[in-house]
Amino acid sequence: MDKGTGEGFRLRDSAMEPSGSFSHSESGGGTKFLRLPLVSVIVVNFNYGRFLRAAVDSVFGQTYPNIECIVVDNASTDESGAVLRAIEARYANVKIVRRTDNGGQTRAALEGFAASAGPYVIFLDADDLLLPNCVETHIFVHLSLRVHVGFTSGDMLQVSGDQVVLGTEHAFNRVMQTGRGIKPRAARPYRHPFGETWPPPNFDCGAVKTIRFVGLTNRWVWSPTSGNCFRRDALCLFADNPPLQSLKTGTDLYFCLGINAVSGSVLIDAPVAVYRLHGGNTYSQRPQLNHVLCYEPGGAGDSDASARAILADHLVERADRFAGRGWTWIEFLWLLWRVDCQNPNPGAPRWARRSRVAAALVKYYDSISPLLGHWPIKAWLALRLVPLKVISGLGKNPAGKLTPPA
Repeated sequence: MDKGTGEGFRLRDSAMEPSGSFSHSESGGGTKFLRLPLVSVIVVNFNYGRFLRAAVDSVFGQTYPNIECIVVDNASTDESGAVLRAIEARYANVKIVRRTDNGGQTRAALEGFAASAGPYVIFLDADDLLLPNCVETHIFVHLSLRVHVGFTSGDMLQVSGDQVVLGTEHAFNRVMQTGRGIKPRAARPYRHPFGETWPPPNFDCGAVKTIRFVGLTNRWVWSPTSGNCFRRDALCLFADNPPLQSLKTGTDLYFCLGINAVSGSVLIDAPVAVYRLHGGNTYSQRPQLNHVLCYEPGGAGDSDASARAILADHLVERADRFAGRGWTWIEFLWLLWRVDCQNPNPGAPRWARRSRVAAALVKYYDSISPLLGHWPIKAWLALRLVPLKVISGLGKNPAGKLTPPA
């Protein structure tokens, strides 16, 4: 009991309310209650009316008690309008955002994020499904972790028609088949001490025994969009990047690579969602098969190169968020080395085409050199084979001007 305010918290003697809060009495000193965190599930839809109802039903069918559902429709031209009206009639607390134009997946996701309130966020593609214990599994792991990562990623079933054709996800398996990422004593199974017992007795708490921590990487090792649960504050570190508005697809790549680089992530070796294969998928046009690529890199809808470049620019331009705030200058320069990528801008000088981070370090040199140091940045650029003429000219040009090619 807080003697200064006369307020306290009641343990395990209250009933669960449908909203996920715990009912309580205000008598006898103004008793307060701690609730389980709100989870915002943002469904992004464009012309997936035939799948949309099932996706939203899977959100409201979760075993976890405190969820909000936000559907963002990207100006669909199919039956989505009628489906959305039926969803509104069935679920009074659903939030629907109807866009007047199709600005792409990322812009819709950001609009849904802005309309949400939960400290945890899941982006659900409208053609996918959440398994009933998806949110409960993610939140249980998050609340059990001793290392407070930026997001968790659960495995996904792959479904074609009405059949489960694969029980795991290929990129996810690359980590799970190794001994990497195991950290003893990195989790303590969480039990909520307020109101009814949570997680419920039938919940498998063994999920924390299967987790793997993901280190700094520039490879995709997670499940697709719908299998991930993000910390809101981690998303906020990257969501305010203006060029992100122009990214049509690759939203999950941008957020996962960036957040993992800064705060880390965890893989949960249990299926939490369903990835639906229907022929129109960008990155899995058919069931995954060992040593056989299941999509066309660089084809229509593949914005991975742009997502990586936008992320590299953001990390450099907003280095003040990270360097000196959890990252030393040498650690942050190593982070930049690991997330570096080729520059998709064909008009850039040859040295800048080799390294997007090098181009960004040169562009923003005047603003970030006080954070990272003049000579460490120049040494980094020299290791990336940036011409000496470019390096020696740093600090002598107006801010924001890219040094001319050597």
